[in-house]
Amino acid sequence: MSEKAKQAIVSRIFGAYYSILPEPERSEELRAVLRGRLRLEQQDDPKERNPLAVGDRVLYRMESGTHEAIIEERLPRDSFLARSSPYETHVLAANVDRAVAVCSFKDPAFRPGFIDRFLSACETGHVSPHLAFTKTDLLAPETHAFASSLECLELLRDLVDPSAELDPPLEDRNLSAEDYSVLVALNYRRLGYKCYFLNLLTDETDEELDRLRAAVQEGTTLLTGHSGTGKSTLFNRLFGNTAQRTSDVSESTGKGRHTTTNPILMVLPDRPGMVIDTPGIKEWGLAHLDRKTLLESYAELQEAAENCKFRNCKHSEGTRDCAVQAILQGHAPEILFPERQKSLDLMLESLKAPDRVRKGDYIKPTGRLRNKG
Repeated sequence: MSEKAKQAIVSRIFGAYYSILPEPERSEELRAVLRGRLRLEQQDDPKERNPLAVGDRVLYRMESGTHEAIIEERLPRDSFLARSSPYETHVLAANVDRAVAVCSFKDPAFRPGFIDRFLSACETGHVSPHLAFTKTDLLAPETHAFASSLECLELLRDLVDPSAELDPPLEDRNLSAEDYSVLVALNYRRLGYKCYFLNLLTDETDEELDRLRAAVQEGTTLLTGHSGTGKSTLFNRLFGNTAQRTSDVSESTGKGRHTTTNPILMVLPDRPGMVIDTPGIKEWGLAHLDRKTLLESYAELQEAAENCKFRNCKHSEGTRDCAVQAILQGHAPEILFPERQKSLDLMLESLKAPDRVRKGDYIKPTGRLRNKG
């Protein structure tokens, strides 16, 4: 009589092999393989890179006469975080309670387009997003002063007011690139996203870091971001794991050096939570989303979508009396912040031309898109 299937969590993936942590102990990893039929049966998306993701809960049995486990079944996912190209979908992790995007103000450069794609991925995957803005120590004193100024507060208000006339116009103000980056970051906080402004190089007590540390004590937290933004340093500050390697920004490219090669799930010692660390991510594609889903992933548009006059409205351009289109066309009391509108326009355009491939990109024989650099 075969033994009863047991439950485990996928902690790492190596091609066709998996490391799993048996429940409830989560103490010793087992090497596992997926039963062949599941590779075809259990993928939600035929383009999905792997039928399993780190964080997946699975049922397994031990292979007779070996120390290898056989994964029999993937249990339903409560949440997931995915990115995609037109050719494949990569589920970074499953059953995640929250995801923290680590975004630096400088070195590497601030990239609000990445943040907006991350937020849409979290919304559609039922993951709570958190934004950690790092390297505040590199900002000029003038930028810190601007962040707490009346001018900054007025701009946050007036830039989303279609009736407001900026005096002077934004382009005529003496705002530096740093000032504008901080303004963009503060808009995420205005929208209600959980934001943290961090200097990771100081040993002094940091209330912002303490707030984030309190948020990640329980459940499963995923850390993501571009290389060089301070993700590994933040990991060490949050979880006290000095074994996590850190790396500097490459002097030759101005970009970060990768310190993590694959997502990995770790159990936190003496705490009920777990953390998933991910490799530095260059781009966050959303080709797996359709236009309606993408629009409704925007926090500013969700209430309008729920109260739209038309049931199951696709919010298409030119649709009269569509509450979402009223915001996008500037006919509502509040419009999108300029950078948020820019990101949305680029994402919608990418859905219209899903096969656009940049110079230097090529399609591998497996069908996977290979990005140059």
